[in-house]
Amino acid sequence: MKVIIMKVLILEDNEICRQSLIKVVKSCMKNITVYDFDNRAAAYLCAMDNNIDLFLVDIILEPKIRNDSSGFKFAQDIRDVKRYKSVPIIVITSLAGLAEPLLKVLHCFDYIEKPVDYTIVRRHVVAALDMLVSEKRIKEPETILLRYEGITFPIVIDEVCYIVSRRGVLNIHTTTENIEIPNLSMRAFLERVRDNVFLEPLKGTAVNKKFIRSVDFPGNKVYLQGTDDVIDIGGRLKKQFREDFERCFGQTS
Repeated sequence: MKVIIMKVLILEDNEICRQSLIKVVKSCMKNITVYDFDNRAAAYLCAMDNNIDLFLVDIILEPKIRNDSSGFKFAQDIRDVKRYKSVPIIVITSLAGLAEPLLKVLHCFDYIEKPVDYTIVRRHVVAALDMLVSEKRIKEPETILLRYEGITFPIVIDEVCYIVSRRGVLNIHTTTENIEIPNLSMRAFLERVRDNVFLEPLKGTAVNKKFIRSVDFPGNKVYLQGTDDVIDIGGRLKKQFREDFERCFGQTS
C-alpha cells in the first residue's frame, strides 16, 4: 500500500496553544509533517515552498493591534493561490459571530472557538485528513516546489528521469528540461519525495525507476527511456542497486 505523508501548517501566535495544537495534530496520523509558525509572513513562505494538505489558522495573530485579523488575511492569501483553492482550512478564533463569513468567504473546512477544546480539534483534523487521503492526495501527481533566487520551480516527480548532484549543484533532468538548483543536496531532495521511486546506481546520482529501459550489470550501465543519456553504475553501490532493481522489477536485464 502506498504510504502517504500529510503536511499540516499551524499558524498560531500563542506558544502554549501552538505547542498543544502540534501535539494533537501529530496524534492524528502516523505519517504526518507539521510546520508551525507565529507570523503570517514565514507561514506563507513555507506554504509556497511545500504542498500543504491542511491549514490550522488563528485569526488574531497580533493581539496588541486593535481589531487585528491578520490570520484572516493569511487565509485569503492562501485561497488566492491556485493549488490551495480547495485545501481545507480550519480556523481558530476567539471572535464570536464569524462562522458565516468564514465559511462563505474563505470556504473553511470548519472553525473552532477559543478557549480551545483539543478533543474537538482532534476530531476536526482527523475528519479533514481522512477526506484528503481517500479523495484527493492519492489521485494527484506528486509535485515538489523548489526555490532559488526568488524563483519557484515546480518539480513533477513523474516527469523526473534522473538527478545528479555535482559540486554543490543538484541537476534535475526531466522529460523536457534540465533544472539546476545550487546548495541543495540529493539527499535533501529525496527526503521530500513522498513515494520511493528513485534508485541510486552511483554516488550522487538517482534514477526514476519509471524511466529505466534496461540495465547492463556486466557493463555497469543504466539505459533510460526518452533520452540518450546513459547512467553509470558505481562499484560501491552496485550490490545495493541490483537488489533494489530486482525488488522493483523481479529480474535483471
